[in-house]
Amino acid sequence: MAEEPDSYSLEAEANMEVCLENLIENLKSVGSADAYKNALFGIKLMVDKKQRRLSDLSSIGPGPIPRSLELMVFSRELIPQIVKEIKLAGFRNVQANEVLQKVVVVVPKPNLEELQQVADEVTRLTRSTIGQVAKIKSNSAMRLKAGLENEYIEPLTASKATKKLDALFDKFAELTKLHTIKKKKDLLGSQFEPENKEEIELLEKLKKKKLKS
Repeated sequence: MAEEPDSYSLEAEANMEVCLENLIENLKSVGSADAYKNALFGIKLMVDKKQRRLSDLSSIGPGPIPRSLELMVFSRELIPQIVKEIKLAGFRNVQANEVLQKVVVVVPKPNLEELQQVADEVTRLTRSTIGQVAKIKSNSAMRLKAGLENEYIEPLTASKATKKLDALFDKFAELTKLHTIKKKKDLLGSQFEPENKEEIELLEKLKKKKLKS
């Protein structure tokens, strides 16, 4: 009869999988036009002698072309003023269609310094995710230890579960690093250079592994 997996490592694996999925979603917006939404949300206009946020006057979503955002403006009369304020905020490529009541903002490609700042954000996400995975492992290990001390589980089962937790941490920590180094490589393109031996090894593994996206 096959041995049933222990509940400690099963729960840890499920929680680690959620962490990885959250990372993948967060990485999608890093460096994309979507990341510039906040800049547009913060733009304010004077309407009927009241200060209103751009996000109160339009809906903002992905645009029709890469690195663009589309605003569906609620009032056609406000479009000229909205275009003016967006340009003052530093966005040069702004196209308005008053008939359809929409404005398309094309986000300029970032320079190398801006790309490096984005890559730093990817590094922050790497550390944060690995920290979350480590905490999941630690919490499961503490519960496992308590179960052993209170004789809820056998020593042999506890030993196997502990080894499984170690293996799960190694697996998800590596997957985190693989996803984030791929993102950095995609962002920096030919400017990307591995910083250390670990990144060189990760790039080799990346060539052989098809990552979930």
